[in-house]
Amino acid sequence: MVAEMVHAWGAYAGASENLHAADAHAPRGYWEYLPLWDLLAELGDFASGATWWDRDFQHRIANYASDPVYRTKATVLMSEMDMGGPWFWKDPALCHYLPFFKQIWGDPIYIITVRHPLDTAVSWQGFIMPSNLKVRISFVAMNLLRWQHIMMLILRHTDDAAHRLFVGYEDIMRSPHAQAGRLSNYLDSKFENRGSRIQAMADTVDSRLWRNNCRISFDRVPEATESQKALYSFARQLIDNPLQSFDIARYPMPPGYLEFLNIQEALLKACRELETLTDA
Repeated sequence: MVAEMVHAWGAYAGASENLHAADAHAPRGYWEYLPLWDLLAELGDFASGATWWDRDFQHRIANYASDPVYRTKATVLMSEMDMGGPWFWKDPALCHYLPFFKQIWGDPIYIITVRHPLDTAVSWQGFIMPSNLKVRISFVAMNLLRWQHIMMLILRHTDDAAHRLFVGYEDIMRSPHAQAGRLSNYLDSKFENRGSRIQAMADTVDSRLWRNNCRISFDRVPEATESQKALYSFARQLIDNPLQSFDIARYPMPPGYLEFLNIQEALLKACRELETLTDA
């Protein structure tokens, strides 16, 4: 949703044939650039069985920035986006690759969406659950770990950024015109002569697509840890005050969480492979 608003403001998202097609999960499109995903998959070395949850993933990704082959691939991809004006990449996986791209990008603008973590966890469950499972399994607690890990990556790697704006998902859904104005004003301050497109930006917001809305305070979510509750509260504060410094020590992850998430990944992979064999 936020990516489409940025596009309506006037930023280039890539050639239409290179954007992830819309589907039932995202009927207005994903706004994700497929050539970027190809590069992320290559950097991630997923073909070998590696995952985002490997302990050395961040270190390995950072080291790739000094590899001339990968630097060239990244800069070529960026040059293909440069049409003489502002452009953007939106991909949830980018947070895992910030140690690489921070060494490649010049001076990027970060637009960071803050959404109720339980809604995020429930939404993610709808994406990852294989359709062949006949029993009800809740991955909410695991997905909250994913959310915490990802949000901490974002905050840690953008803490020194010169340009970043935090936007509240629920704020946009409740007040699309006001939030479109806020986003437009911020982007206008970074680029000259863009003109007003606030109404076009607001028109991209479809309240019918707010399909996961728990309607309870995150403090009352039983699966949430105290660290996760504190982290969400801090992230919400950044919407109004993005200059607050991030102290990672205040939001500790539980011991063994990466191994836990890797087990989840392996379980889901096995279920998908079984589904494929069943369909065949």
